[in-house]
Amino acid sequence: MTELYDFKTLAMEYPSILDNLLIGNGFSIEFYDNFKYGGLYDYLVKKQLLAGQELDLFQAFDTTNFELVLNSLLTAQKVNQTLLQVTNYLDERYNTIRDLLIKAVKDIHPLYRQLNIDKLAWSLDVFKKNIFTTNYDLLSYWALLKLKGKRNIQDGFSHRNSSDKTLSFQPDTFKKDHIKLLHLHGALHFYEDQGEIIKINSNSEDLLTKIKQMYEKKFFPIYVSEGNSEKKLSQIKNNYYLRYCFNSLFKADGGVTILGQGLNPQYDKHLIDTIKCSKVNYIAFGVYSTETNSSRFIIETIKNHFGKLEGKELIFYDSRTFYEFTRVESWGGLIWGQTTTDYAPI
Repeated sequence: MTELYDFKTLAMEYPSILDNLLIGNGFSIEFYDNFKYGGLYDYLVKKQLLAGQELDLFQAFDTTNFELVLNSLLTAQKVNQTLLQVTNYLDERYNTIRDLLIKAVKDIHPLYRQLNIDKLAWSLDVFKKNIFTTNYDLLSYWALLKLKGKRNIQDGFSHRNSSDKTLSFQPDTFKKDHIKLLHLHGALHFYEDQGEIIKINSNSEDLLTKIKQMYEKKFFPIYVSEGNSEKKLSQIKNNYYLRYCFNSLFKADGGVTILGQGLNPQYDKHLIDTIKCSKVNYIAFGVYSTETNSSRFIIETIKNHFGKLEGKELIFYDSRTFYEFTRVESWGGLIWGQTTTDYAPI
């Protein structure tokens, strides 16, 4: 059986895994439990926003997984199109559920003061080149703001000119010594205006309020929540910012740590294929075992998802050991707080 490492041991033996980080929903759940898929579903049902035929679909599949339902609708669309049947009603259900997903993420998002921002910051602090995230939420961005005085970490957005306060995506502002924060599937605080990718300009405490104001003005966030990997990749290719982020993942070298990602090929094949084609030599995958999914089962599943790897080594670590290592490595926590109680899990 493939060995499951402590993250500290792995980082000492394979230091290049600290070059790049790829985080998914499991990372956000570590800081705010309501980011679980079930939490989004429960919120929408409680508010009676997910109702009627849309709710019937979730109940028919006995699931709270938005991607499963969206993907099933895509399959039904393809069947109907092949049989020359009208698909308008399926299109409507698909669009409604997709938009409800982003609304739920926006509405249940924690306030800045509700989060352990120090822990967020040190979790990213030890990485050297790129921090990739597939999450729409603001957690990684708030960590960036906390780290800015210590690390040269950037997201590629800057003012158009000295007299314009608008923050637009300008990748030429990235420098070689910058650590890049890149949102592979978009984020709540980005929107597109006449082909330009804009970041909402606000301080940390007021950012959620500003996002809601822009949402009410029909400036919707840039995000990818299509039902399958093929559709996700198509949407990524059609957006300048997302395409840049994805190309950056393709160009990544050294090693990559993956945390909080399930990487199911049905939904994430575009990520798996890009990592396999990238220049990284070591792929450190975080395993979070549960009563229903043992470490061994997860490891064998992920090995199967990646298949044959040429010039790359897939290694596994217990994701529960990740945060203690990053806390200690990030200057032993001395710049973040006064006592060890500051680092208690939320």
